[in-house]
Amino acid sequence: MSEAAAQAPPLVAGRAPETVVAPGNLDELRELVAERDGRTLVPVGAGTQLELGGPPREPFTLVDVRGALAGEVEHEPADLTAVAPAGVTLGELDAQLAGSGQRLPLDPPHAEQATLGGVLAVGAGGPLRTRHGLPRDFVLGMTVLRADGELVKAGGRVVKNVTGYDLMRLWCGSLGTIGIVTSVAVRVLPRVETIDLRFEVGTLAEGQALAERFLRADLRPEFLDLTRGRGRWVGVVRLTEGAVPKGESIAEADLAPSSEGDYLTVRDLGFGPTEALTLRASCPTSAIGTTAAALEALGPSRVLVRPLAREVRATWEEGSLPDADTVAGAVGRLRAGLSESGGGLVAERIPTELRGALDPWGRPPTFARMAAVKAAFDPDGRLNAGRYVGGL
Repeated sequence: MSEAAAQAPPLVAGRAPETVVAPGNLDELRELVAERDGRTLVPVGAGTQLELGGPPREPFTLVDVRGALAGEVEHEPADLTAVAPAGVTLGELDAQLAGSGQRLPLDPPHAEQATLGGVLAVGAGGPLRTRHGLPRDFVLGMTVLRADGELVKAGGRVVKNVTGYDLMRLWCGSLGTIGIVTSVAVRVLPRVETIDLRFEVGTLAEGQALAERFLRADLRPEFLDLTRGRGRWVGVVRLTEGAVPKGESIAEADLAPSSEGDYLTVRDLGFGPTEALTLRASCPTSAIGTTAAALEALGPSRVLVRPLAREVRATWEEGSLPDADTVAGAVGRLRAGLSESGGGLVAERIPTELRGALDPWGRPPTFARMAAVKAAFDPDGRLNAGRYVGGL
């Protein structure tokens, strides 16, 4: 097992690791996980989400799992399935699937660099979740390394698989706190020809109404994102080529060709080099307007709304952050209101000056069950302790 190169290690939620290691294969990773040396292990792939969550319990070791979880992708084009090592990046996987005219429509921020295992551990999607759902919705089977160093499997590699408890949905989105994903069987989809179009509306309500017209007309956009800028709301929508004429006829807004840059802007919003604070709310359709207004009252640099995915995101640039007490109070009120309807709010990025005042996750009603799961799967608190909800 190798030590990482002698350079400044990346911070995890603002905290520096004591050591950084890079297991060269799966056996080395298993041995490392099975040790009981009192250290917290923080597994990391590409490191695109190291600012998410709370700081790890100290002392902690950053574990670069990419070498241990490398390997070949087993793609079965006729079955629309693939089995991939968790260390493969979405960019590498997409390039291989493209050769057969297929794709895995996952596009979290900085998707090209993100590893498949990391994307599933975080569980969040990008613009394409509007049409295709969250990363967990594409998982057919998983192999996971438990905190005791044992490998366990769930599911399979066929689309119709209904055996046993769905452990895969438990692992997806758990931030690696109850196991490290080592390989994944996923369903893939045929590639389709699409066109991105740009439009402007005067208000968020107009943008929501346009999205509703698309939905009722069964156009089913690949994504439809609205961002606040220059005093107006600017939208970007991706439609299949055959749906464009119908989309233009019902839009009641001018649809103009959009560039790849527009898509990348909405995909990576909140994760740029100068963006310090990013809040993401999930809410019912009826609460999108009030949620966006509450976040806008805090003076964000940008606000993004995914009306068909029921998501609102706001981000603040360095130098324009709200007062700590103000943002903490607003977030607390939003969480209280959203929890009644099954929604929530996550602080995806928190600058150092706000970390003491702002809880990244809040405390959901299901926390007792989450704590019980953590105790069952990782009783020693070996994996990512401190980073997840309530310090799990």
